[in-house]
Amino acid sequence: MPLSKLLVALVCSILSFATFASDKLYIGLDADMSSVAKTGGIAIQRGAELAIEDINRSGGLLGKQLELIIKDHRGNPARGISNLNKLSKQDGLIAVLGGVHTPVVLQEIDTIHEHQLVFLVPWAAGTPITSNGRDPNYIFRSSIRDKEAGPVLINYAAKTGAKSVALVLERTGWGRSNEASMTNAATALGLKITGTHWVNWGQKDLNQITKSLKEQQPDAIMLVANAPEGVVVSKALLDDTALSATPVISHWGIAGGSFVDGLGLPQLNKLNISTIQTFSFLNAYNQDKSDTLLKRYRDAYDPEATEANVPGVVGLAQSYDLVHLLAKAVEKAGSSERPLIRDALEHIDHYEGVIKHYSRPFTPEQHDALLRDDYFISMFNERGNLIPR
Repeated sequence: MPLSKLLVALVCSILSFATFASDKLYIGLDADMSSVAKTGGIAIQRGAELAIEDINRSGGLLGKQLELIIKDHRGNPARGISNLNKLSKQDGLIAVLGGVHTPVVLQEIDTIHEHQLVFLVPWAAGTPITSNGRDPNYIFRSSIRDKEAGPVLINYAAKTGAKSVALVLERTGWGRSNEASMTNAATALGLKITGTHWVNWGQKDLNQITKSLKEQQPDAIMLVANAPEGVVVSKALLDDTALSATPVISHWGIAGGSFVDGLGLPQLNKLNISTIQTFSFLNAYNQDKSDTLLKRYRDAYDPEATEANVPGVVGLAQSYDLVHLLAKAVEKAGSSERPLIRDALEHIDHYEGVIKHYSRPFTPEQHDALLRDDYFISMFNERGNLIPR
């Protein structure tokens, strides 16, 4: 082939690839999809997929169809950073959804801002995630914020009659975030903190912690742990009659993994465990919208799903609402350029979500769409399902 024809063919091939590559818009998902918090990761994926299906049925965004690209960080920050570096090179990428783990997102903040990735948080609750000191700030969350969750959890302990509480926290940025918020809340209410006990990921021996708890005799135990450590703590409490009768008031990490299966229903039913949530099909704000979402969830993923047993239900709902909020920002920006989408997210007027009616969900000063009035306490029923109290 003559050189001129070869060059023409090459240019046409490049143009054809560019056209193909820009034919869609993409949202990345960087989450634990296969390890200890995979329940939450899968729930986030499903919420995003159902929202994307809504958007594509309505014509897509900017005349293009939307697609989800899934990356599994398995709870490893280095793998998460690698995922973000790869996603940043994807033509047509408009945003990335995060996962359950606060420690992963905290390590990713530099990378997120280096690549100007619009990063949407549908689970990880650490206060510094959105209060990260960046200007402009590319991280937006529709989930729990620990600074707001601490007062809700401590207030609930007080309502149960507790005068003293012990903190049992995972030794991570998430645990430290909750130590600050719970300590401040307890001080404000006059509750005594009998002790703060740290649990490492993968730790199995809690003898020293249970010994201290027996000596301190708190009226309630405040737990901040993911499912594996939550199981270890619960089993340790069951080894002592007095401790097993002490109410456990937990952050929602235990709801993002296989806590019930790991502990077992007979053991679970011997404990009094409550946990914080933002959404349940059983007490939904918008019943029609939640009924429709549950029906579509059944059709797409699990025909046996009920209002009570959708795994990681908060991740499903928060991801679903976040993707729709993103779509509104893209429409407002009239562009797929991430800096323009970031700016537009701060100026969304309102959106009728499945969790709530969002009125100015984000502003330049506030990147958390859900605050303490949007949280409630749930308990495990005899089947291991979370039921609003």
